[in-house]
Amino acid sequence: MQAKSKTVPYDFFDPVYSGSCEAPLDTEYNLPDYCPDIQKLLKCRVVPEVSSAMVSGDTLTIDGVAEVRALYLDGKANGIHCAHFTKEFTQSIKLKTAEERAVAWVQASVLHMTCRAVSARRIDLHAAVSLQVLAVVQKTERVTADLEGESLEKRGRTFPAHQAVNALCHQFTLEDDVMLKNGKPPIESILRRDVSCRITESRLSDGRLTVSGVAEVGFLYSSAMDNTVVEKMSASLDFTQAIDCAGAQEGCICDLRASMGVCTLTPREDDVGENTGVSVVLQVFLMAFVYQACEVDVVDDAFSLEAPLELRTAQSAFTLIHGVHSEVLKKKCSLQVPGEDIQRVLDLWCQQDGVQSACGEGKLSYRVKYTMCLLYVGASGRILYAEKSFDQAFESAVDGSPGKSRTSARTDVWEYRIVDKNTVEISAETAATSLLYSVNHVQYLAGAACPEGAPGYEKRPRFLLYYAEAGEKLWDIAKSHRARVHEVREQNGIFEEAVPEARPLLLVNKG
Repeated sequence: MQAKSKTVPYDFFDPVYSGSCEAPLDTEYNLPDYCPDIQKLLKCRVVPEVSSAMVSGDTLTIDGVAEVRALYLDGKANGIHCAHFTKEFTQSIKLKTAEERAVAWVQASVLHMTCRAVSARRIDLHAAVSLQVLAVVQKTERVTADLEGESLEKRGRTFPAHQAVNALCHQFTLEDDVMLKNGKPPIESILRRDVSCRITESRLSDGRLTVSGVAEVGFLYSSAMDNTVVEKMSASLDFTQAIDCAGAQEGCICDLRASMGVCTLTPREDDVGENTGVSVVLQVFLMAFVYQACEVDVVDDAFSLEAPLELRTAQSAFTLIHGVHSEVLKKKCSLQVPGEDIQRVLDLWCQQDGVQSACGEGKLSYRVKYTMCLLYVGASGRILYAEKSFDQAFESAVDGSPGKSRTSARTDVWEYRIVDKNTVEISAETAATSLLYSVNHVQYLAGAACPEGAPGYEKRPRFLLYYAEAGEKLWDIAKSHRARVHEVREQNGIFEEAVPEARPLLLVNKG
C-alpha cells in the first residue's frame, strides 16, 4: 500500500547570505594649495555610503563611497578647517546559490580607523568598512498536509505561521535646495554633516506598498565672514513613495527598513556670489519583507490496520511573526573633558556604533553602543575636541514569546547642558524598531508505504479489554492495538485526547 500524499505550498525567505564582510579603506590625501597648513588634527570622521548592491549569478557586488571629513586647526590654532575627500570601495560576496531573483540589504559602518597628519600638508587614513549583508530569495516548499489510504489511520496537527509574500529593495533620490535662515552668515565650508532617514507611515493594499517618511539633514559650517565662527543648520525633506509589491494587501505584516545611500551637500551661490544655501542630493534605500498569516496542516504520525508501514519524515522551518515593536529608549550620559574648562559648545553629535537585540521570557533586551562627540571652545579661547563611548542596556516587556528579533535603530542627541566647568550632561534618545518572530522547526510525515513483499496482519475479529492509565494518549492506545481512533472514542465515550482517569477500555477490531 502506498499512501497518497496531498501537499500545499508554503512560501518563505531563504537567506542566500547573512553575515558581514570587510572592505579595506587605505588612502592618503594632500591638502589643496588654498587650504592652510594643519597645526592639529581634531577629529577624522569616515561615513561609508552604499551606492548599489547588484546580484549576478552567485555573486553579490557592493559598491560605495566613503566620505572623509578631517577637522583640524590652522597654524594660528584658532581657526577650524575641514579636509574633505572621498574614497570609493567595492566588495564581491559569493552567495550559497546562483539566484538572479535575490534581494540584498546592506548596511555599512566603520569597523576600525586610524587617521593622522604625517605632515602639515598630508593626511594618511587606514580604515576598514564593515558591510552587514542580508540577501534573500523567495522560495516555495511543498508541505505534506494529508495522507490518504483505505486502511490508514493518521494523526494531524494545525499551527499558526506566517508565509512570505514579497521581498523588495527600492531606491530613489531626493533633491532640494536648503537656504540658510535669516541672519546666518554665508558658508565658507561644510565641516560636518549628518543625514538620516525615518519612516512615518506605511500602508499595504492591492499589490502596492506606500511609504511616507522624512530625511533629516543637519550640518555644521564655518562662516565665510570669519572662519573662527561656526554655525549649525538643519532641514527636513519629506517624501512619499508608491512601490509595486505583488501579493501585498491589507492585513499583511511589513518589516520595513530605510537607510541612506550616497549623499552630497554642496554650498550654493546666490546672485551676489555668496554661499547662502546648500544643494542636497540624497539617495534613499527602502527594504521591505512582507508576510501574511496562515495556518499550516501537517500529518505527524500514521499507521495501517492491514500491514506494517514505513514512514518517511521531513522537517521544515516555519516563521511566526509576533509583531513589530517600536519604542524610544531614553538615557542620560555625561561627557567630561580633560584640561581646560568648557567656555562654549560649538557642536555636539552622536556617532552610532551599533545596536543589538535579543528576545527571551517575554522581554526584549537592547544593547546600544554610540560615541558622543564634543567640539567646544576652552577657557583659553582655543577650539578643542573630546569624545566618549557609551554602552547602554535597555529592557522592555513584549507580548507573547518571540524567540528572535531583528532591530534597526538610530541614536540622536535630544538635549544637553553644561553642568559644571568641564562636564556636559547629554540626553540621548534611541528610536528602535524591531520585528519580533519565532522560527519553528516542525517534523512531519512526507510519505507512508508498506514494504514491498511484507506480509499483512492476520485478519480476524478481536475483542479486547484494555486497562488504561490516567493521561494515556488515545492515539498511542489505538496505534499499539491497530484500532481506529474514532471507534475507540465512540465505544468508550472519551472525546479528549487522553484518558482522563484510569479505567478499562473496550477495543473492538472487526477484522
